[in-house]
Amino acid sequence: MQAFAVAALSIWLCLGATTLAESHGPQHCTSPNMTGVLTVLALTGGEIKATGHYSYDSTDKKIRFTESEMHLNKTEHLEDYLMLFEEGVFYDIDMKNQSCKKMSLHSHAHALELPTGAAHQVELFLGSDTVQEENIKVNIWTGSVPETKGQYFLSTTVGECLPLSTFYSTDSMTLLFSNSEVVTEVKAPEVFNLPSFCEGVELEEAPEGQKNDFFSLFNSV
Repeated sequence: MQAFAVAALSIWLCLGATTLAESHGPQHCTSPNMTGVLTVLALTGGEIKATGHYSYDSTDKKIRFTESEMHLNKTEHLEDYLMLFEEGVFYDIDMKNQSCKKMSLHSHAHALELPTGAAHQVELFLGSDTVQEENIKVNIWTGSVPETKGQYFLSTTVGECLPLSTFYSTDSMTLLFSNSEVVTEVKAPEVFNLPSFCEGVELEEAPEGQKNDFFSLFNSV
């Protein structure tokens, strides 16, 4: 896939100042509970699709993403998603108008967790491999998402398995997800509670031929 090849090349260019470390073929790892800032960039055109704060419950597989008001390019309401992967649904929440949509999620894959079946490629030092305070050791993984026919290129820290960045590509999109300001706990678990106006909302059917997943949600904003 041409778009994926471009994305893969881009990450190597971004990691141009790194030093290869010996890879020992680490086992699949799991992200901790996290909060942080997620920024989504469309590589075709360089448009920032969204940036905002998220909370991730890695045990119960829940994500709450609230778009930042600093994203000045927005002309409509700021995106606010509650994604419940174990239940296979997400809520599109409009706090301003107190309205809510409930729709199906057709894939469990997302940019804050290493997907099942990810293949380890290499271990790298970002920065200097000789000065401990000036480097970070990362693993690079690749794989595909069968439900969406997408391919990804994902970096995680060695140790805590924090996702740093994810390139994701299909025939219709090529996105870069950047994870920053990460704290390895969720201090306000109530963010995963549904607003009262969302309770009892009926599941809406997606248009024929459309399948919703984490990546396509951010491509459509």
